[in-house]
Amino acid sequence: MKAKNIILRGLYQSLGLAAYCILVVVIMSNLPKLFTSNPGVTNNLLQGFMFLIIFIVSALITGSIALAYPISLAFRKNIKEAAFIVLSMVLWSILFFIIALVTAIIIYKP
Repeated sequence: MKAKNIILRGLYQSLGLAAYCILVVVIMSNLPKLFTSNPGVTNNLLQGFMFLIIFIVSALITGSIALAYPISLAFRKNIKEAAFIVLSMVLWSILFFIIALVTAIIIYKP
């Protein structure tokens, strides 16, 4: 695979992870609204259960987004290419984190 394709594959995987993280944050921030009739009263048992289920499912989904294709390549003896795809995804994710951090600092500056 060409270097450009490896970089794009890492970008797409990183974008998928970022989109999934945003989805999970939206769901988790709305859990109290979904499971209570009184906004001030929460069901701690149900919220704890939902948090753990979301955590476990998130680990499975993010693991498959990040590692399914590189593991497939590794089984086909393309270990170097698989490692470069994972490295590309990690670097794109770090870049997205820095962008999000700078954006948050600018928006929420006291």
